[in-house]
Amino acid sequence: MNATRRTGTLRLRGRGLWLVASLELKQRLRSRAWVVALAVWMIVLLGVGALGLAPVLLTAQYDGVEQVSSMIFSAQIVFVMFAMLLVVPALSAGAINGDRSAGTLATLQASLLSPAEIVLGKLLAGWSTGLAFLVLALPSLVPIAVLGHVDPLYMLRLLAVIVVLTACVTALGLGLSALTRRTLSSVVLAYVLVIGVTVVLPVAWGVSGLVITDEKEVTVYSTRYSADGDVEADAPMTCEARRETRQISRLDLTMPLMWGNPVVLLAETAPTVTADRWRTGEDEGLDLLSTLKFGMRTAAHPLAPSNFNECWIEDRGYPAQLDDGSDGAPLWPMGLGLWAIVGIAAVTLAIRRVAVPVRHLGRGERIA
Repeated sequence: MNATRRTGTLRLRGRGLWLVASLELKQRLRSRAWVVALAVWMIVLLGVGALGLAPVLLTAQYDGVEQVSSMIFSAQIVFVMFAMLLVVPALSAGAINGDRSAGTLATLQASLLSPAEIVLGKLLAGWSTGLAFLVLALPSLVPIAVLGHVDPLYMLRLLAVIVVLTACVTALGLGLSALTRRTLSSVVLAYVLVIGVTVVLPVAWGVSGLVITDEKEVTVYSTRYSADGDVEADAPMTCEARRETRQISRLDLTMPLMWGNPVVLLAETAPTVTADRWRTGEDEGLDLLSTLKFGMRTAAHPLAPSNFNECWIEDRGYPAQLDDGSDGAPLWPMGLGLWAIVGIAAVTLAIRRVAVPVRHLGRGERIA
């Protein structure tokens, strides 16, 4: 009997998924507030792009349009990601307890729909609504990306990360909606978790760099100076190596705190920037995300030899072949893996909570 009940709980049919999803979407489309929100969202993004490019175009600095557009594009992507993290919990965190309070969840439970179809249908509806915001952001993102000569594959990678994270956050909201009795509680918990991952954990990670340190003997490369501090006039500047003991911040030991950060996951899709490129002053193709990726890779490899290279690239004997740690293990597999585990666990919890018969009801909780 338990096997039969378990099979019925996990039964999935396309028709059942579409029925639940369509009911959810129709219920949201009845409200004009969503239409207004989508329109405002699109206008705001178009305004951000226009305000960013206006100073360059008005001053006729057309040679700087590409670099400025690249920077604006990366800033817009980060803005879209944060906006999605604000919108999606509001869409999904009240999907189950809201229907339970209204007495409509019992109608679905009493039908031929399985708990898996109910939960995954609501997940599909919430995910689709979140993706609507992403689709409406494209008219603003694409022109800026074209002006900035952004690689189309780079843009697709960014959009893919946003799509996956949207699905995971939607699943998290559903799990909290099934776990708590009140809609407000689940929405607040969802926002607390999202803010914790995006703000609190990065702050804790930064503070850990001040606390967790290690004294290491490293090879430092520096330009040779005369005794009075001036560069020797009778010889070209020379890069010399010396052994020195330094206090190193071990941010690599607490790097797991940053694995799930959405902005870090976006940065992981950016082109890799080497330390030597910074010293040449070549800023073509650089944006906020590629800069963040370089910083994270540097923090993940605090003992990389290039971290102690203080020479100018024009110096004689410049160590051009130093390992800069940019080829180290990427962070995105761990980050997306953690989000996937959280999403699957949340969906599993929601299915168990929606399954009937209900073994335990909380105080004041209703079925119909």
